[in-house]
Amino acid sequence: MKEIYYTYNNEAIASCIFLSILNNTDELDIARSCLILPFLLDDRTVNYLDRNKHIETDLVQIIKEQPRLFVSFNKRYLSLLPVTINSLLLLSKSNQIKIDTQISSIGNIIFDRQNLGTRFQKIEKITPKFLSVIEKYSTSQLYKMLNIQL
Repeated sequence: MKEIYYTYNNEAIASCIFLSILNNTDELDIARSCLILPFLLDDRTVNYLDRNKHIETDLVQIIKEQPRLFVSFNKRYLSLLPVTINSLLLLSKSNQIKIDTQISSIGNIIFDRQNLGTRFQKIEKITPKFLSVIEKYSTSQLYKMLNIQL
């Protein structure tokens, strides 16, 4: 079962997600970057954000309305931490991002979205919505709200 999870949630799609996020924001906090994949590689969460795209959504509201989406968040966080690190290192080594105190893109990132599959297209479509949901909170607030155990 673990092999299927890592085949489905791999460094290739994770790298594309990070590039998409960086196309929508200037910089990304390193600790905050570790929260992205547990959100965006969870099909239930992506479907929820996609279905509710016209509603101004707040993370506290989502957690109250959809607690089942967050029951396993810490487990997803821990499982996807190696994928996050590997993806960011791959992007850094290929000179697509710069990792310093913040993560930033090197130039404008352009890739062929049509050939990246429907799953990525759906994730990319909700990326601005996702960013608006988490931007209201500091990274430490997000870790507390999501019950991340370090």
